[in-house]
Amino acid sequence: MKYADYIQQVEIDGLWNGRKHIMWTLDRSVNILSGVNGVGKTTILKKVTGVLSEKKLPGVKLDFSPEDATAIRYAVIQKFTVEPDEILEGLEQKYMALPEEKKVAFYDIVDNLFGATDKVILRSERGIRLMQEGDILTFRQLSSGEKQMLLILLTVLLQDSLPYVLFMDEPEVSLHMEWQKSLIDNILRLNPNIQIILTTHSPAIIMNGWVDKVTEVNDIEVR
Repeated sequence: MKYADYIQQVEIDGLWNGRKHIMWTLDRSVNILSGVNGVGKTTILKKVTGVLSEKKLPGVKLDFSPEDATAIRYAVIQKFTVEPDEILEGLEQKYMALPEEKKVAFYDIVDNLFGATDKVILRSERGIRLMQEGDILTFRQLSSGEKQMLLILLTVLLQDSLPYVLFMDEPEVSLHMEWQKSLIDNILRLNPNIQIILTTHSPAIIMNGWVDKVTEVNDIEVR
């Protein structure tokens, strides 16, 4: 099996019961899909990830780079209706297997983000533990926004800098505006080989120089 570095193009024939044909040429690094509620942002992501998970979806075509690749590594961050403790527990087990030198950037990012509430990550602990005013906290004791941020950062960290695609559907949910502004930069710091494909309603996500990476759904409709 030959893995692709990134997705070059997405073509969807028959979005919304045949009323739309989508042709989306993707950036190697950052892709931000925007549009009003109900225009089809989440549907597009679901169709793309559905194909990647080997579901047969007629009318959906993906072009990889290099062209002869047959698969691609990817991960999906979805909107949560419940706190993602079970997902974090699974990520924590993989995190503990990483050598310390692989975690340095992760430590620095967490300390920077969580420092506003006087939390620092404990580097001597095998699992994910934070210190706050002398108390040791596990991820289960954190807020929903803190858990969401940890989930995103750990998902990226565990890909070990390999080329892969990270899909995120409105990742700003539960995140403070300052965390939204730095989200893409922090992801790329952990893995510069990543391709990000996300949907958002938040202007904060694009504030740190990502305006030119925004694509409106209406602009990729070819009929």
